[in-house]
Amino acid sequence: MNFHWLRPEWLLAILPLLILFIPLILKNTRDTVWQKACDPHLLPHLFIVHKTSFALLQKIMLFSGFLLTIIALAGPSYKTISVPIFELNTARVIVFDLSTAEWSTDLSPNRLTRARFKLLDLLQALEEGQTGLVLFTEQAFPVTPLTQDTQTIITQINELSPDIMPVQGYRLDLALLKAQTLLKQAGIQKGQIVAFSAQNPDQKAISIAKTLAQQGIITNVLSIGTGSGGPITTSTGELAKDRNGNILVSSLNSSAFSALAQAGQGQWWTLDTPTQTMVHTLNPLYATKNTSKKAAAQTTIPLDNGYIWIWPILVLGLWLFRRGRLEEFLQ
Repeated sequence: MNFHWLRPEWLLAILPLLILFIPLILKNTRDTVWQKACDPHLLPHLFIVHKTSFALLQKIMLFSGFLLTIIALAGPSYKTISVPIFELNTARVIVFDLSTAEWSTDLSPNRLTRARFKLLDLLQALEEGQTGLVLFTEQAFPVTPLTQDTQTIITQINELSPDIMPVQGYRLDLALLKAQTLLKQAGIQKGQIVAFSAQNPDQKAISIAKTLAQQGIITNVLSIGTGSGGPITTSTGELAKDRNGNILVSSLNSSAFSALAQAGQGQWWTLDTPTQTMVHTLNPLYATKNTSKKAAAQTTIPLDNGYIWIWPILVLGLWLFRRGRLEEFLQ
């Protein structure tokens, strides 16, 4: 038998209980001033006197009631039970923009660094469901299939950079279709997409998001950057220029992101959006639980046996319902 306490901090309440009751119990063994000054045959005419043994029994019963209450609250456990581990049957694919717009410096130190931090926070907060990762520029590349082990994706975050992509450009529409493919390969008909985008979604992406929403795949978008924009740098920190020598600047249009979220029946977030807000959307309260015994692992949890002590507590408490009982106790 593996006995232990589920809430052992409640046992600390025994100390003030002893401090309160020990003087009251010892009070029965000491003579009062009236007992010293009056003859024994006169005491019954002055106040109610209980036999010492009966008064002591009353106080011990009340002390026992409080003690058993503390024990029950501390949660004694000497039994365990095996239960299946249920998980939210949710799935989402993160599509991450690695175009050169990520090097824009309108955010400090740049958009890419801030986006990676946000992705890390999100992955650490997603404790249930499956997650996949797609990187995109002109082409979309699946990096991680749907998995419950988000640590697999976390280990790759520091490597995310436009420099690792074989081509440049921006085709969010292709990334959304690739995310749909990952969901289908996992046998999931309905899921969510989180698009990390440092450029304005075009009409192609908005059209694809609308089509996916009709099929049960929700598209959410997180904009990386500001409306005022900023110059784009290279990986070496130099200002990026076009063929005519003009400095490249990337600015975001809020209406484009709003249109994408509306078409995809999802949410539009920014880097300032609380991560928990995103998690509540990606792990909705109405999501179904996976109750398959074959799929669900088993775990052992301790049972709280504190309820057993309720009955003796109730029995000891019955005598308190008599009128004047507490007055008799304090005498």
